[in-house]
Amino acid sequence: MAKTQRRGAVIRKARQVKATTARAVSGAGKSARKVQVTLGDLIAAAFDTVGGEVKKVKQVMSSKDMVLATGKHIVFVG
Repeated sequence: MAKTQRRGAVIRKARQVKATTARAVSGAGKSARKVQVTLGDLIAAAFDTVGGEVKKVKQVMSSKDMVLATGKHIVFVG
């Protein structure tokens, strides 16, 4: 951590993230192409992934990661 002095006070500077790392993180999602997927396709993929357990499929489909991926909040009733 770098230190600088200004008029008797010591000011601590935070470390800066390397430009290459920041550039890599900012462009991480840009390369993915958009595809239209139906809700049935998502549920079928969840069943294939989890292995047919309804409770776990509900957890996967209602998770925060799925909300971020689809942009929609999916709620199961019943």
